[in-house]
Amino acid sequence: SVRISKLKLLLTLSPGYPLHTPEAYFSYFCQNDITTVVRLNRTLYDGRRFEDAGFEHHDLFFLDGTTPSDLIVRRFLHVCESTDGAVAVHCKAGLGRTGTLIGCYLMKHFRFTAAEAIAWIRVCRPGSIIGPQVVFFYFQLCHV
Repeated sequence: SVRISKLKLLLTLSPGYPLHTPEAYFSYFCQNDITTVVRLNRTLYDGRRFEDAGFEHHDLFFLDGTTPSDLIVRRFLHVCESTDGAVAVHCKAGLGRTGTLIGCYLMKHFRFTAAEAIAWIRVCRPGSIIGPQVVFFYFQLCHV
């Protein structure tokens, strides 16, 4: 997990696999004040499983290896900015899509440059932000 000021973001792989059911995360999330889950990949579990346990759940799907639309970026930032607790963010492996959106948050709220956001995310989660996502940071997010 990454602590950023009062907001805490957790980068994780996708719940929904036999060893990683949503229920397997509940105790950890409660202990770490995680109140919101953001899913960026296709549905592998029913989001109501988190909601029924008292967590907010948001779907912001975009394809693996691609970059998010402006609408996805704005929605993600709104979710992070409007939650009282920490936010768990995941895609399938917790690398490309997850790192890209968390990097957007770093650039907006902490004035990270594209290079700083990519480097910080890669320190926290090696292998994050790949291919076209790197270009996305440099050419589309410089104004965030």
